[in-house]
Amino acid sequence: MVLSKPAIALGLTVLALGIFVVAVFASVSPSAPSRRPVIVSGVTQWAALAAQVAGPDATVVSLLSDPNADPHSHEATTSDAANVASSTVVIENGAGYDTWLSKLVQARTSPPRVIDVATLMNAATGSNPHLFYDPSAAQRLVRALRDQLVPAREFPGVAKRSAALLGQLDVTQRSIAVMRRSCANVRVAATEDVAGYLLNAIGLKVVTPETLRLAIGNSVDPSVRSLALALDQIRARPALLVNNVQTATPLTIEMVRVAHASHVTVVNVTETMRGANYVDWMNGVVATIRAALVREGCLS
Repeated sequence: MVLSKPAIALGLTVLALGIFVVAVFASVSPSAPSRRPVIVSGVTQWAALAAQVAGPDATVVSLLSDPNADPHSHEATTSDAANVASSTVVIENGAGYDTWLSKLVQARTSPPRVIDVATLMNAATGSNPHLFYDPSAAQRLVRALRDQLVPAREFPGVAKRSAALLGQLDVTQRSIAVMRRSCANVRVAATEDVAGYLLNAIGLKVVTPETLRLAIGNSVDPSVRSLALALDQIRARPALLVNNVQTATPLTIEMVRVAHASHVTVVNVTETMRGANYVDWMNGVVATIRAALVREGCLS
């Protein structure tokens, strides 16, 4: 059967109208999935905490996730910029650690909500930026993130999850307090200050020259005198040597060699968190230090 031109035109009109109606119903359908808010962090530890707080209510993106890379040498990528551009909340470490992230935030015409951990801790630029080794900084971040998200309707379970996480961090703090009461001023060594906040919370005395720790942390060669003193201090058998494996150099490798030869426990740590749970990660580091202190004799 051959259709007339008017019939063909009428059929096309009906078809177009049907497509339009389907499109309108699809756009207003209550079952259409909504886009989840995005929380972006440059530091894996802060991202892990944010993921526990936000749960299924948001997408959390960690921009520094390679455990083998040195975070201090990171340069912003197009992927970083895209994630920040779509973010609802950005968690900055601050204290000069992730200025590249601050620049990406400032480049946005409508800035996201920003939580700066260094500001929460009153840590100025130039101070030790490794705040993620301070459980009290983790607690302040959780509270700050909770206060940012609870008023927003898209985060219905934040209050409950935050309370549970703060309870877990309180347990970690109590473990640290026990070690501090028994082992304050016990001598330890360190290749650099990555875990300095944790060692300070436990009350341990870092005997390695600060000039050497800062030099290694800033990828600068320390003086021969400070290196010789650091090695002599390791041979004097401190309770442990904290070694950042992400910034290994011939100097740190030599410090670790001398520690093993002197029967000093080496506690290997990283700046980029391994695993997805901050409390488990922190408790693992605390447990390793505790075991060394038990061998030292200040704990049972």
